[in-house]
Amino acid sequence: MAFAHGGAFAATVDDTVQIPLHALGEDETVVRPTLAVLFRLAVGPAADYYTPRFLRYERVGHGAPGWHWPALLFQCLWAFYRKLWLLGSFYAVLTAAGALTFLSLAENVDDWSLPWLVCAGACIWLGPGIVAALLATPIFYSRVRHLVHLAESHSRNAADAASMLAARRSTSLQGALLVGSAALLLALGPVVPNMQSAYEAHSIRAKIAESLRLTLPLRQEIEAQWSLLRAIPHAFDGASMVSLRWSHLLDDVNVSPINGRVRLGLGPSIPELWGKTILLAPATDWLQRIHWTCIPIDIPKQYLPKECR
Repeated sequence: MAFAHGGAFAATVDDTVQIPLHALGEDETVVRPTLAVLFRLAVGPAADYYTPRFLRYERVGHGAPGWHWPALLFQCLWAFYRKLWLLGSFYAVLTAAGALTFLSLAENVDDWSLPWLVCAGACIWLGPGIVAALLATPIFYSRVRHLVHLAESHSRNAADAASMLAARRSTSLQGALLVGSAALLLALGPVVPNMQSAYEAHSIRAKIAESLRLTLPLRQEIEAQWSLLRAIPHAFDGASMVSLRWSHLLDDVNVSPINGRVRLGLGPSIPELWGKTILLAPATDWLQRIHWTCIPIDIPKQYLPKECR
C-alpha cells in the first residue's frame, strides 16, 4: 500500500500483524488484520462462526475437513443458499447415488417397513449428508478466499475491496429453494419410479414372509408328529390349520398326507400374486430332524423373502 507525500510515493510497511515467532507454529504464517474484515464481508450471515475458522486455515495455509451441521441436514439446499453452485449440484447427484445404492440393497431388507425406511434414509440422506458435512467448510473457505482475492485484485486499496464485497449478496434464499429443489428433482427424477417399485416389492415380500410365519404352528405340529411316530399325520383339523384358512393372506392351505408338504395359495391381499403357490417341503437330516425348504411356484424373485430365494 502506498500514499502520496510531497509529490512522491513512499512505501509503507505491509499491513500485517506482527506476532512473536514463539506464538506461531512452524508452518503458520502471519495473517493481515484486514483479512478478517474482508472474510466477514464475503461470508455474510454467520460470519462469527466462519471467520475464526477461515483465519485458522489462513495461518496453516490450507483448509481441512470439519463437521458442518447445516450441510448435513440440508446438503444441496445449503450449498445453493451459499451460492456454491457446483457443490450444490454435486450434493444433488450424491443424493441420487445414495438412492441407487439403496436400490441395489433393497431386496435384502425384508422384515417390516421400519427397517426398510431406515435403510433408505441412511443411504439417501445420512450417507450423502455425512460427506456434505465433512466437505462443506473447507470448500466454502476456498470460495470465500477466492472472492476476497478477486476483490483485492480489482481494487486500489482495502477500503475499495471491502466496499465491493459489501455490495455483493453473499447468500441466495431463492437459489436454495428454487435451484436446489430443481436440482434434486432432476437428480432424483429418474430414480423415484424405481424407488416406488422397490417399496411395492418390499411390501409384497413382507406379506409373503408373514404368510410363512403363520405356518409355523402347523409345521411344528408336523415336526412333533414325525418325532413321535416317524410318520406324517393324515389329517389336520387343529387350530393351526383353522387359523391359516381364515387368514386374509392365504386363499388355500393343504398338507400332503404322503410327504407332509404344505401347499399355500396366496390370497387377494397380494393382488399381484393372487392364486400363486408356495410349497413348504420337509426333509430330514441324519438326526431325523425336519428342515423346511420354501419352493415358490412362478413367483418373480423380487417378491420373494430371503428364505424362498
